[in-house]
Amino acid sequence: MKLPDFTKKYALAVSGGSDSMAMLHMFVTHRPTLNFFVVTVNHCLRKAGPSDASFVEDYCQKHNVQCLRFDVDVPAICKAEKLSVETAARQARYQVFETLDCDYVCLAHNKDDNAESVLMHILRGCGTHGVIGMRYQKGRYVRPVLHYTKQYLDDYCNHNGVPYVTDETNFDLNMMRNYVRHEIVPRLKNINSNAVNNVLRCSENIKEDDDYLNSLACIDEVTFNQYSFSIPLHLLAQPKPIAYRVLRKAFIRAGYESNVEKFHYDNMLALANGFGGRRLSLPFDLVAVNDYDKLTVISNSYYDSIAQSVLHPVTVGATPTPYGTVNLSQTQPDQPCLQIDLDKLPPTAVIRTPQQGDVFTKFGGGTKPLVRYLIDKKIPQRQRNKLLLVADGNNVLVVCGVEIADAVKIDQNTKNKYYLYLT
Repeated sequence: MKLPDFTKKYALAVSGGSDSMAMLHMFVTHRPTLNFFVVTVNHCLRKAGPSDASFVEDYCQKHNVQCLRFDVDVPAICKAEKLSVETAARQARYQVFETLDCDYVCLAHNKDDNAESVLMHILRGCGTHGVIGMRYQKGRYVRPVLHYTKQYLDDYCNHNGVPYVTDETNFDLNMMRNYVRHEIVPRLKNINSNAVNNVLRCSENIKEDDDYLNSLACIDEVTFNQYSFSIPLHLLAQPKPIAYRVLRKAFIRAGYESNVEKFHYDNMLALANGFGGRRLSLPFDLVAVNDYDKLTVISNSYYDSIAQSVLHPVTVGATPTPYGTVNLSQTQPDQPCLQIDLDKLPPTAVIRTPQQGDVFTKFGGGTKPLVRYLIDKKIPQRQRNKLLLVADGNNVLVVCGVEIADAVKIDQNTKNKYYLYLT
């Protein structure tokens, strides 16, 4: 049994099957060296689920091991969130695991499980990430018996008198993993008795290549905030193997590791190479938007949120709004700002958000519809309705944080120079 650090506290995920019971017994035989407890999850999917959980509890009680039991209504989760049973059960388990007070969570996957996962990913048309299979450690999740075969763990239980239960659904050939386990892998072993080891050796070779390509995919320039993250387009113009990994790393960093697949990445790369302003729907209620010089992935609800109407008189000092505070001061701030001739500002000017029919004469001349100016400045469409303006009627005098109109620029006759900036 392999562990990252014998001095740490471990939570053992035990279902009652031979794999997890063998792992539990190995920990029991290493007491008091190891500090551990057991967690068992009843997914409420099988009639035998409660009795299997009770079986684990009874075994732990006999061996003086703390056992935490969780009953999770996976069918209800499937119905509410429209997830497959497998996905809902996995998410429910990991939500439980995330609440545990421990340094590491031990999962009882074995060598055969790993080979089966690799074959399943290949059958689904995965990229290299799928072919590398399970890793011994990922964050605080470890697989102490990953290097043992299923047969070894069964023999271990029988030799050491370790009881275990059998999940009858493991023999349902309508489930892909069971079909691979009971039909495909045995036939591969008929061709080559070392098939499982060979599959995993191929997986390890690909893992080395994948690790190198991942090292080339740098996301230091990607910006993250509460509702979105933005990837500079030049990062996605790299060779596809690198661009894919930039996208994958960004999604993982943002907390979206699963359900975003290769065809999503292909579509995002096509979006990045297309025209600005276009958008693409993604899982997790996300939207990808071509923001001219970057690809932004944003919450759909935030993207579609309606801008609040803003209307305030222009006053010296600070004017707070839902989209920031407009500051007008004679003292130059220690941040980017616009310089304005206050005497040229009409008394009827107001601070507001854009309206239909707005026009703008940019600094240096040249009048055009405001929307055309914002497109030329590559301001993303979803941000335009939330821009703060200083306007007189439909004549926009300041696009706050962007540019002032020619009509209010300072010159050699300016007496009241003010600085306008957003905070």
